[in-house]
Amino acid sequence: MVVNDDVSMYSKELVRFGYVCLNGFESVFGLPVEDFKRHVLIIGSTGSGKTTTAAIIASQIVRYGHVLIFDWNDEYLTIFKSLGVGGVVVDDVKVPLRFKDFEELISILNDVLELSDAQTYLLYRFLDESDGDLTLYDLVNYLEGLQVESKWMAETKTALLRKLKLIYNSKTVGLYQDLHPLRPLGLTEHGGYKIRITSLNRFKDFKLRRLAALTLLKLIEDFKEVNADELGNVFIFIDEAHHIANSSLMSRLVAEIRKLGVGLILITQSPSTIGNEILANCNVKIVHTLKSNSDIEVIIKSLGVNELREVLPRLNVGEVFVDSPTLKYVARVKIDLNTR
Repeated sequence: MVVNDDVSMYSKELVRFGYVCLNGFESVFGLPVEDFKRHVLIIGSTGSGKTTTAAIIASQIVRYGHVLIFDWNDEYLTIFKSLGVGGVVVDDVKVPLRFKDFEELISILNDVLELSDAQTYLLYRFLDESDGDLTLYDLVNYLEGLQVESKWMAETKTALLRKLKLIYNSKTVGLYQDLHPLRPLGLTEHGGYKIRITSLNRFKDFKLRRLAALTLLKLIEDFKEVNADELGNVFIFIDEAHHIANSSLMSRLVAEIRKLGVGLILITQSPSTIGNEILANCNVKIVHTLKSNSDIEVIIKSLGVNELREVLPRLNVGEVFVDSPTLKYVARVKIDLNTR
């Protein structure tokens, strides 16, 4: 049975983002901040209102931590303005070149460029033969100067350089930055928490956009490991999350990054493309209307509420079902900013 539940209404640190109907009356609905540290999945078909829901939650949760929004299509600033939310900062970020753990960058490149085993071998060979702080620039220079030992290596080197040159060349080099020491996205700025939008749309190439999102996530993780106590909570909203959900980095982060005080809020139109591991590790699910039968079945299985099968395709814009460890039952919520 699906009913509304207001068990979270009495939490002092409550993120309010809508209303529920209780006994014929509307009551403010929210979830404790701690729920958002356990990762959130906001799901809905195109036009269902999921981006607005994410913006409203961001406008409330910024009271309790840094808010970073990875904006895939440059939509959020317009939405914040329409909601009357001010103080939003838009960052023209660049792709980081340097990492504490360069092996993680190799893993990211493997996911983004879809490398063969032989191409990945050359990346690890570079790692074995290099010392000190390494960058993507060092990798390209190494490969260009590598003396090949066989026909297969010559072919592999050429193919790998071709893929790397698609994302790192004379036209894109201005989109990279040698960030070291780690200072990502204004996390060290004083003067209270802010909503900061990271525009990914400036990276016109799809692979470069994926690389930017994944490398920035890795940079934030590295930075938080060093500065965990002084930074406080960090909430990262990832729009169009299905574009990076199949990466090994995302699979690891959803399982591990919460211990650093980082909560991931993933926004997607298709839960069937997210993968079971991420679905399982997102403890809060906010579900807008869904039209695809495959997506509906994924959510039904995840929530364990068969009664939603007929309701989900018919939800109005801005109506959601919310599932959280805090709630006794799945709650039907009308999203609304005016709950502050």
